[in-house]
Amino acid sequence: MTEHDTLAKRLGLILTRLNSGERLTLSVLAQEFNVTERTLQRDFNERLCYLPIERDGSTYSLNPVYLGRSRKADLKPVLEQLGLASMFPSFDVLSLNRPTNKQPPFLFRDIKVEDISEYTESFKQLTLAIQNHHLVDFEYKQQTYLFSQPYKLVNDRGVWYLSALHNGTLKSFKVTKISKVNIAPEKFEYDISVEQQIRQQAMLWLTETPIEVVVKIDAAIASHFTSSNLLPEQNIIKELDDGCLLATALITDKNQILPVLKYWLPDIEILSPKELKQALLTELQFSIDKMSK
Repeated sequence: MTEHDTLAKRLGLILTRLNSGERLTLSVLAQEFNVTERTLQRDFNERLCYLPIERDGSTYSLNPVYLGRSRKADLKPVLEQLGLASMFPSFDVLSLNRPTNKQPPFLFRDIKVEDISEYTESFKQLTLAIQNHHLVDFEYKQQTYLFSQPYKLVNDRGVWYLSALHNGTLKSFKVTKISKVNIAPEKFEYDISVEQQIRQQAMLWLTETPIEVVVKIDAAIASHFTSSNLLPEQNIIKELDDGCLLATALITDKNQILPVLKYWLPDIEILSPKELKQALLTELQFSIDKMSK
């Protein structure tokens, strides 16, 4: 099960339980989904921020005014708008009225999603601009982008991007590198074909020129990579006689792939580029030196 699968199902369950009138406590949810309370806070404060959710300490509930307005059938379009419906195939048989003596049918583990809690204000400003079709100005990597047309905040493989039109070209910007967001009073005409392009394209193709990474995967772990795309834009290019795999990935930032590579060591090897291999060795040496102190 991919990280997107587990995130989608967790959000789907939270949505249905909120709609059924449950008061959800972070400590209880953390045990059920096997995630940290901080992860759940991001769920409520960022991923579900468009909902009329009320907070009482560490307990979250849906505003009573909205309870009963949404039937089960009404929730599915919300999941579809979030791009989560296809990742939640059992939604139709899920009971919204979960008795207290029953345990939820799912268990979620080790969901890795970028922590952007330090960028909450920018995220909220961009969300408002997207919802209301307002132009935005912002700074990105020491460059100013004026009169951009924001279309989507996209989480691609755990990393948050803003997908926006700038000077007629569709681009993506990492949220963690965006600053000084300003919502302009002017609005733009929303183009549905642009949204369709965003849904079809991986965010890497809309950023800087991607870097191709070539890796050799040991036969002992090969099945994990053939059954799931664990690398960014993964492509298996050859299976060797000994069962090992040669694969490529596309990145624009080393941090998009180094955590995955470190997880599978020593059964995965970077063949190119040499700079990425050296960056991995440097990080490993730093960790060894830190542990030796």
